[in-house]
Amino acid sequence: MKSTFVCLVAVLLVPSVFGCGTKELATPSGPPLAANQVLAGNATVRYVDLEGGCWALETSVGRYEPIGLPQEFRKDGLAVYAVAHGAPNAVSVCQMAPLVTLDTIRAR
Repeated sequence: MKSTFVCLVAVLLVPSVFGCGTKELATPSGPPLAANQVLAGNATVRYVDLEGGCWALETSVGRYEPIGLPQEFRKDGLAVYAVAHGAPNAVSVCQMAPLVTLDTIRAR
């Protein structure tokens, strides 16, 4: 009886512990950009609770991870207009989407 209870608790708790605080992004990753390729357009800033917290830009062509997103734009759901270029040699703890370097960003 005791081992059955322990197994039942483990089955019920393990998925909730590992799924706690995560947020799936609806937009799949966009195609990787070369350093000389520019991405410009409307996007939505998204926070993902991964590796201590990561930021993404959801665009019409997919999701991108901006390097050094300014603090004032770190608001989940914020509508922005961004111009960025590929950062193929950059690295990130999150590794959830192709990395981009922001040239300009503004709220819309």
